[in-house]
Parts: sequence; structure tokens; C-alpha cells
Amino acid sequence: MTAPVPNSHSESDDSRARSIVSLFSGCGGMDLGFLGGFEFLGESFEPLSNRIVFANDNSEAACRTYRENIGHGIHAMDIEEAMPHLPESCDILLGGFPCQDVSFNGKRRAESGKRTVLYEKMVEAIERVQPGVFVAENVRGLLSCDFGKRVLSDFDIDGYSVTAKVLVASSYGVPQNRERLFIVGIKGDAPFTFPMASNAAPITASSAISDLEDEPENSGIKHMWSRAKRSPEQGSRKLRADAPATTMRAEHHGNVQWHYSLPRRVSLREQARFQSFPDTFSFPCAMRETERQIGNAVPPVLAWHIAKAIDNQVFG
Repeated sequence: MTAPVPNSHSESDDSRARSIVSLFSGCGGMDLGFLGGFEFLGESFEPLSNRIVFANDNSEAACRTYRENIGHGIHAMDIEEAMPHLPESCDILLGGFPCQDVSFNGKRRAESGKRTVLYEKMVEAIERVQPGVFVAENVRGLLSCDFGKRVLSDFDIDGYSVTAKVLVASSYGVPQNRERLFIVGIKGDAPFTFPMASNAAPITASSAISDLEDEPENSGIKHMWSRAKRSPEQGSRKLRADAPATTMRAEHHGNVQWHYSLPRRVSLREQARFQSFPDTFSFPCAMRETERQIGNAVPPVLAWHIAKAIDNQVFG
């Protein structure tokens, strides 16, 4: 495997028609999926007729990764500061609002958590910008707490037909059993139909990363791994070669899963593969920050399938 090179989704050569506003963009996993034009494990995901007109995240490190790969300017600031810079309108509004306060692996503080209530800013942005479509992403744990009912109710915005569903990433060509809630709103009365899960067998861990087994550590491609000692529960979990990976987490360092056959934790590049990032996607950050960005991301391949369904149902 050679060193990754940035993708070429630059503003200057982008003639795509539909405008996207991206909030809580992170390193760009969902945005890459909505742009398309990348390859993963030998499969090509066609370019889609979308372009980024506004993106925001409060992490300067994540914004650095976003700029290097997505090629679009991104506002590195708190969402409150970014709100005045929103465009007047857009076709699609995306946002993977922070989820740690309702995550099963988090502290489950829900409405008392300072991060999760940031979803209200996304609701405010939708009401202000009035996109033709909005897509919000969060952990499935949102459905199992009373606070989640409030969130879903707040996203039931006047003038939109809103549909929510938990998708399993491994059912859409992502080699990871990641479950995430997607909330899709379409302006008007027509409800969104989520893409059908694939009938093909899920991609296994060994299918996704076996070519890296004999590769030495290489910082150029982020094939490097944590030396943290074994820790309880997830930190001691070993992947199975014949099954998709378990969920890649954001705040984990010592909780990164162990390789299915080697006496080490999986590498950053392997984690990126399990999230369906193409090998061309680079992470210009240190190990812990890269782990955080990968674990927080929406798998690009999963996002592409949602974007393609929106293409067909709304703009087709």
C-alpha cells in the first residue's frame, strides 16, 4: 500500500448543482459520502451531483483533515459562532450532532450533557435555511432514553416529512457492525424511504485488512497502532476474522480492538478501513486525534447509499 494522497473535491473544479450545508462536519466522512467519487475495497462509488457550500466543526484538527481531503473551506469555530455565517438557503443540510451524552459507551447524561443539546442548533439551522432535505445522524441509544423523544419531536419540523431509522453499517458494504440512527426530513408530504440493505454477505474483518497483516508500521499511511495495555471489556475485545469489525469508538486509545490474528491492536489505517474510508483519505494528525476523528465519523460508504437514495427520490 502506498502513501495516501488527498482527494480532489475542490471548490474550483466543482460544477455540481445541489448545495450542501454541513454542520458538526468532523473530518468529513458524511460529506465525502454525499460527494461520492471515491473507491473502497475495489468498488467505485460514483460522484453525486452535490457540492459543499458551508461546513463547520469546532475541532481545528478535524478541520485540518477535512480541508486536506474534502478540499473545501470549513469554519473552525463553535457552532454558535458559525450560525451567523450560514447561507440563506441550501438544497441539503447535514449534521452528525454530538452524541457522547446518549451513547451506550458514554455517560448517558442526555439532557444534562452540554454536548448533546447542541442538536438544537441544527434544528435552528434547518428552520432558518429551509433546505429541501436534511439528514441528522446520532447513536441508536437516542431511541432508548426519554431525552430521545424530545430530540425526535424537535426534528419533526413544520413543513417536512420526517423519517427516522437505525441502520447497521455492515448491511451497506461497510466492514463494521456499527448501528446509527438517521433522521431524514424532506420538505413536503412525501416520506423518505431508506435504501434497502444489501443481500450480499457482510464484508469480514479479514477481507477488509488482510493485505496489511505483513506490513510494518508506517506513519506515512497511518499504519501504526496503540501499545496500550489490555483494559476491561472493549479494551480486551478481539476481532473475528470471519465477521465485520465491532464499532470503532472515538474516545478509546486503550480500548482499540485487538487484531484477529496478530498480537497487537488494530492500526489507525485498519480502523479507517473498518469505517470505509478510502486509502486515499489522509489524517494529518497524531495518533489519539486520528482515533477520535475516525471513531466520530459517519462511514462514507453508508453516507453514499443514503445520498444516492435522496438523489433518486428527491432530485431524480
